[in-house]
Amino acid sequence: MRTGRPILIVLEVEDLERSLHFYRDLIGVPLKADIDHSGAGHGGGDRWISGNHGAYSWRDGAFLHFALYASKGVVTRGLQIGFPTDDLDGMHAKLVAAGVKADHAPRDEPWGRTARYADPDGNSVSLTETKNGL
Repeated sequence: MRTGRPILIVLEVEDLERSLHFYRDLIGVPLKADIDHSGAGHGGGDRWISGNHGAYSWRDGAFLHFALYASKGVVTRGLQIGFPTDDLDGMHAKLVAAGVKADHAPRDEPWGRTARYADPDGNSVSLTETKNGL
């Protein structure tokens, strides 16, 4: 028996609107906001699937669901997550202009040109302009 690629990333955030702004408006993840499954028979009190959140599922290639939930007492911290970009310099300028803290500016790495930023809860978010479209 084997386990495949990850299919789910959930972050519990201190301020949902602030995190939606960071990931949706600045990073460009097309999150759908104000979703609440509490009354839909999805496990009402389950902190992972009930309550206000923003989410998006990539279905091209391998499936991956990414969600931000308003914290119910625990905030996700110390995580590193990465996204591809086709214009790292443009994204870097946009993020810095918006007051986002850059952990490091764009630099060459073996996997592609990469920069890292702090999300509103202090997680590390890398953006990578990949080599050869990978």
